[in-house]
Amino acid sequence: MAHELWLVKKSKMIDITPLIGTINRRSNQDELGEEISFNIAFNDAKHFPENPCDLGDIVILKNKNKEITRAIIVEENKSGRSPIGYTAFDYAFYLNKSNAVYQFNKIPADQAISKILNDFGIPIGKIDSMPTKIDKIFNDEKVSEIIKKIIKMARRDQGVKYLMEMRQGKLYIEKQTDLTITCSFQLYKNGKEYNATSAISNPTRKRSISDMINSIQVVNSKDKLVLEKSDASMVNAFGKLQKVIKLDEKEKLSAAKIAQNELNELSKVIEEMSIELPGDDKVRAGRLFKVKEPITGISGTYLIKDVEHAINGGIHKMTLGLEGR
Repeated sequence: MAHELWLVKKSKMIDITPLIGTINRRSNQDELGEEISFNIAFNDAKHFPENPCDLGDIVILKNKNKEITRAIIVEENKSGRSPIGYTAFDYAFYLNKSNAVYQFNKIPADQAISKILNDFGIPIGKIDSMPTKIDKIFNDEKVSEIIKKIIKMARRDQGVKYLMEMRQGKLYIEKQTDLTITCSFQLYKNGKEYNATSAISNPTRKRSISDMINSIQVVNSKDKLVLEKSDASMVNAFGKLQKVIKLDEKEKLSAAKIAQNELNELSKVIEEMSIELPGDDKVRAGRLFKVKEPITGISGTYLIKDVEHAINGGIHKMTLGLEGR
C-alpha cells in the first residue's frame, strides 16, 4: 500500500508495514495532538519475524515517501498469540501529561507560548504573531491547558481563531482561516484524481440553538456591570440567551471588543454533522473543510471537529465530525 509505517530505534529506521494490518489515525479539536494505533502480527513460531516495537520508540507514518505524522509509542497491549496492539501520540503527549507553574508579565501571547515550548523541548515550526499581552499566573496546570488558555485569551482579544497542531515533529500555531483544505482520492495508482466530496456516504446533520449565546454582559472584578452587547436579530428570532464575562481591571478597557468577539463566536445556530468519504492525509481536526451534500443540506465551509482515518490493505477511509463555524 502507499502508506508505510516506519519505526525509529536510535538512528535506525525499520519498515514495519509488512507486519501491520490496519493503521488508525485520529485527532480531535478538543485535544492537543494526534493518535496513531496499529497492531503488529505476533506468533511464537520459530521463524516468525521478531517484533521490533517497544515503549518509547518513535513511529513515522508516510505516504509516497512524504511524512504524514510521527508519534511516540506510549502503550502496548498483549493477549496470548493475538496481534500486539500499540498506541502512539505525537510530541504534544509531553504537554498533555506535564504540569507547570508560569508567571507572565505583560508579554505577547506568542512569546509566552514559545517560552513554554522551549522549556519542554518541543520544536517550533511556526507561531503566528499574537500581540495580546499576557499578564497572568498559571499555577500547577497542565501545560497543554495553559497554552489553550493563552490562545483563548488571544482569540477573545483579537477576534482571531488559531489552530494548533504538530507536523513532522514540530508545533505550529496559525490562523485557522489559512488552513482550509480540499480532499481528493484515486481509484488506483497514478489514476485520475477525484474530489472526495463526490463520494460521501452516511451523512448526518443536527441543528440546535441549545448552546447559542446572543447577549453578553461584562462585569468587573467587583461584579459591577460594565456593559452589555446583544445580537438584536438573533434575540428577536430565538429569545435572549445571555452569558456573563468577568474581566479584571487590566482588561476593562477592551470590554466592548471582547464582548463583540464573543458574540461573533457564539451568536449562531449550531450545526453538527458527520460524513464518511475516501481518505486524504491532509484531513486533521481544527482545519476547515468545504463540502456540499444535498440530501441533508450540508453546504458551506465547516470546522473539522474530529476525524478518524482507517488504512487497511491499500484502502484509506475516513469519518469526519464537522461543526458550523
